[in-house]
Amino acid sequence: MPMSLEECNALVAKLARQPQFACYREAITEGSKREPIIDGCGSELAISCRKCGIEGAEGCARAYLEAPPVALVLCANRLEEGEAEDALRHELVHAYDICAAKRDLTKCMPLAYSEVRAARESECKKGTISHPFCEWFRESCIRRTAANATRTIFPAEADWCVREVFKEALADLAPTPSDSGLGPRTPTSIPTMTPRADAPNAR
Repeated sequence: MPMSLEECNALVAKLARQPQFACYREAITEGSKREPIIDGCGSELAISCRKCGIEGAEGCARAYLEAPPVALVLCANRLEEGEAEDALRHELVHAYDICAAKRDLTKCMPLAYSEVRAARESECKKGTISHPFCEWFRESCIRRTAANATRTIFPAEADWCVREVFKEALADLAPTPSDSGLGPRTPTSIPTMTPRADAPNAR
């Protein structure tokens, strides 16, 4: 059953006190002070709950970013309590990638990179069982989720973009190593890649 606005706001207040969420918000605020890539990245990230409609960015989204200023909105009428944390994690990754890592998510490869990271921390986050077979399924989940998300904007190039950035994005735990268990933190810049002959016009 979807949450009420009151339940959603109470959950946001609770989650905001957790170390990982606090770390993301602090990193976004600090990173936003350095030459923001879009308007509205220069202030502390606001998180709110809303009863979302069917028009514009709200569409059928469970959560989304709006700007300026950059703010994170959870659609309380489309989220159950167990889903809200994943939705918040997902959008925090995007907010960090835009405001702190300075990625332009209007381009295919940076968007795919961010979607891989977001899927890893939310829809396909690590469970309690650690086994190579489980990790294979998890990586498949991340690939599929990231490709589907990227495909909404880049239908022809999404699979190629995800494939090109997958390994690097999967290992990038910035702003801090999380409970994802995927190894050490790595640089947050996307490596410069020369498109192969089979590459679509992805940039």
